[in-house]
Amino acid sequence: MNSNYCVLRFDDCTEQHQIKQNLLAMEQENKRLRYSDGQTHLPNREWFELQCERFVAKYQGDFYIVVTQSANNEYLNLKYSKADAKAHLVSAYKRLKDSNEALVLCAHVGNNKLAFIITTSTTNEIEHKLLNEIKHVVDEPYIIRGEKYQQSFLFGFSNFPRQGKSSANVLNNAIEALKLADNHRPINGYDEKRSQEFLEKHEISMLLDEALHNGELELHYQPKVTHDGKCIGLEALARWNSQTLGVVSPAVFIPIAEEYRMISRLTDLIIQKVCAQIATWSKDEIPLVPVAINISLLDFGQSDFMSKLVKYLADFNVKPSQIELELTETSLEANQEYSLTLMQNLQSWGFTISVDDFGVGYSNIARLAEYPINKLKLDRSLISQVTSSTRQKSLVKAIHVMCDELGIKCVSEGVETQQQVEIMANMGCKEFQGFYFSKPLSASHYNEHIKQQGLNFNPKKIPEN
Repeated sequence: MNSNYCVLRFDDCTEQHQIKQNLLAMEQENKRLRYSDGQTHLPNREWFELQCERFVAKYQGDFYIVVTQSANNEYLNLKYSKADAKAHLVSAYKRLKDSNEALVLCAHVGNNKLAFIITTSTTNEIEHKLLNEIKHVVDEPYIIRGEKYQQSFLFGFSNFPRQGKSSANVLNNAIEALKLADNHRPINGYDEKRSQEFLEKHEISMLLDEALHNGELELHYQPKVTHDGKCIGLEALARWNSQTLGVVSPAVFIPIAEEYRMISRLTDLIIQKVCAQIATWSKDEIPLVPVAINISLLDFGQSDFMSKLVKYLADFNVKPSQIELELTETSLEANQEYSLTLMQNLQSWGFTISVDDFGVGYSNIARLAEYPINKLKLDRSLISQVTSSTRQKSLVKAIHVMCDELGIKCVSEGVETQQQVEIMANMGCKEFQGFYFSKPLSASHYNEHIKQQGLNFNPKKIPEN
């Protein structure tokens, strides 16, 4: 070897280069899969949050994160396939991208929700102008399987940095705001107080679900009496003393039970406890009077309502004549033909049928003639004014006359004074219920009262509960 010679070695690196290219392609594919939704192939939540953080660093100003979702998405899933629903979501995404220049970073953040950023200075502008314009665009009819399909989108929005320290936090707040949007208010801004109320309601619903499962709710009984205080019936009222929350008002947990579809389970529990209590009173030789149970619209609409009710009574050897069913007017209006048939069947078994809270909102007086009703409970809003309003007194008297002609007994609900009792009694009312005679009593307090004073509920000697 010397300076005039050298040795060169040649290696074929084609395979090595191909491997490198494949690795780079795999890396790109992994990134694509990581940052896109597997079904719609739209940018996903992880991508959106990452881009938001970059946007925060670059933009250095406040902005709004908006989350939107179709109000009738469940119906879309039921009528069409999931593939059609995903295709619709992609179409909505494309419309959003083209709808407004202020809109950036649009992505699919899960559960058929689309999120995007709007850079604007005021809440008023975004709520009353920009989002209304965007909603008009995305609400335009879609073509699904050759058919036009109308959608209505709901929007929730939250501001960065006023309503969250990070973009992820603001996104969560926008989702919370979306939960409170509905067809009456389709565009809803994040409100910490309303969001907290929503969370509290949801937490109560979970605790109520557990309480119903364990049968933890108790019953109190409010007497129904004649004008002189003789008890002729009781109304069973649910009471809940939660180990976590303490005493929860029925005004709180009953609407939640209805909203979260637990009201039928609550009614089932009440019926079982009432039947068990009647059996106990019979065994202990406590004088028996009919017990009224409130029945909701959801209860009355169940196809197995009648069979379940009869079974509960048979389990405890309770007669139908010992049970009074208190229905609301809405229960009757929901399915008139079905309601009429069910009421006739219930009466043929021996149940007493009452209409509760008559006088609340719109009351269809003519409807009373169409249904086999035994009793009509006049709401406290009517009773409370008979001592101060001549017109109200005349109205209540007219209802009494009409019910008397139809063979329907009137019950004065919520009586609180002797004067109310006297006026209603002079009109012909035979049954009263209210704090003037007695508050709702636990079974033990009711038993104690019966042992001491019998069925007499003298207003001057109302037992302490």
